[in-house]
Amino acid sequence: MENNTEINSYAGFTIGPIYEVLSSARKTRELWFASYFFSWFMEKTIEALSTNGDIDFLLPYVEIPFNPNHSITGKYHDRFILQSSLNKEELFNEIQKASDDTLNFFVDLINEFVSKTGANYLKDADKDSVKNILNSYIQRNFIVFNTESFEQSNIINSINIYLDSMEENRYFNTGILDKSCFICRALPAVIEANVWVKSNNYERKELCPLCFVKHYAHKSDKVAEKIGMSDFRYPTVLDIAAVELLTEEVKNSNPIFKDYEKDYDLDVIKQALYETCEEETVDSLLKKAYFKYFAIIQADGDNLGKVLGKIKKPEGIANFSKSLFDFANEAEKIITFYKGYPIYIGGDDILAFAPVAFKESDGGTKTVIDLAIELSEKYKDLMNKDMLGTSLSIGINIAYYKFPLSLALKNAQMQLFGVAKKVDGKNALALLLTKHSGHQIGFNFQFGSSDIKNFSELLRKTLAEKIDFPHSLHHNLSRFKTVIANIPDEGRLKAFFENNFNEPEHSKYTSGIDSVMNYFKEVMFPVSTGQRFNCVKEILSKFAFIKFLRGEK
Repeated sequence: MENNTEINSYAGFTIGPIYEVLSSARKTRELWFASYFFSWFMEKTIEALSTNGDIDFLLPYVEIPFNPNHSITGKYHDRFILQSSLNKEELFNEIQKASDDTLNFFVDLINEFVSKTGANYLKDADKDSVKNILNSYIQRNFIVFNTESFEQSNIINSINIYLDSMEENRYFNTGILDKSCFICRALPAVIEANVWVKSNNYERKELCPLCFVKHYAHKSDKVAEKIGMSDFRYPTVLDIAAVELLTEEVKNSNPIFKDYEKDYDLDVIKQALYETCEEETVDSLLKKAYFKYFAIIQADGDNLGKVLGKIKKPEGIANFSKSLFDFANEAEKIITFYKGYPIYIGGDDILAFAPVAFKESDGGTKTVIDLAIELSEKYKDLMNKDMLGTSLSIGINIAYYKFPLSLALKNAQMQLFGVAKKVDGKNALALLLTKHSGHQIGFNFQFGSSDIKNFSELLRKTLAEKIDFPHSLHHNLSRFKTVIANIPDEGRLKAFFENNFNEPEHSKYTSGIDSVMNYFKEVMFPVSTGQRFNCVKEILSKFAFIKFLRGEK
């Protein structure tokens, strides 16, 4: 749209129910496509509207001519906001048509899946049944305004308030449940298809259109074309957690590693390791616990409403949108470098899987905390060029590879919105580890603090076996936590460590013990006296986390 064109209308669009569709996913591949479906839906709707020269997007950033996303990462948020020289009625009709055409595209896609996967429609069901269910369940809410409807200097926040209200008051029509879907148990089943079940066999099951497309997306030529990869398979949580163990040699040793349907557990990987590597090497590797655990990372920008409220001109909003777009591209690179796999990256909004830790070729170790730090730093670098004052908060949930996926997602969401976002000043990382036993360890940091920098270094060195601790370290420190909290200065702290770890067997752990002492010094003494006991307890939780990941009971 030309700069001198008169703006006559604004619109905001939101889609859902994303969380409900994601929560029914049983496998990572289903979770991935559940999210990708909504991102793709938004992308096609935006693409159709972007061809109209009378429409200009404010959020998200949209390249003209339109540049389709050909990656595994869904990069389109669940909202868009635009301005137009069209009048209100004309803009409404344009958005309705683009949205309807997109819905019809996915109806055709699902219908094509049915014919190509050996599935069949149930009695009295057909392509129109798919359309009716999608049309009723997929919430496409949008609102269109004349320019006189609100103050021009606060366009984004004003429209977002209306979109928030729409999302809070959604009505879901699940249709007539003559036969409910085998997977989600919420929507009507209209398709019968082969589904891989826990008994490691195929069974014919009755599915709703959304669960069907989530389950079979990996077999679609159109999906392969969309993501630009013909052989992509979103990995299982164990594939992600044990990435360091699953070398090409190991994966070639057993065909089950390349069978996308069959489930396998850590014992199968162990057997393959013993068949391909020396026993001593395998024994050393398997002492560590982090291969059994995967991390879910969820991130969200802080104070974006306030930031957008400061931006008065449309070109300022366009620059802000472009910065979010650039961050999304950089975040994808960072997550991939850390052996992770994004589910979605919609500007500041991130959901991804990653290993808890992995060894690099030079012998060093990278961890999911290093990943979080890099994301935070990149966000600040790209988003605060004009001193806007936004930061990134991150929640990380670390769970056993057999832990229910829907609950693991919920815990990650709670770490972000229930913990990190509630830290004073935000700009925080909240982490939760749920052991296989059910015992939980949780703590948080603020990005940019010496605490997170020192802890990240301590964790890396420990997992890389560059430093080591006596097995009794955590137990002994826990016994004296009240004493430690009342130590007045660095000299007394050093004396405490020298007096408690002075046995002959402690001599080989000198560097590790010194690292722990220095961590206490750096983190505890800046805290006010009244808060030191809580600080010591949290430090001990962090050491319990390290102790567990290195394989100690």
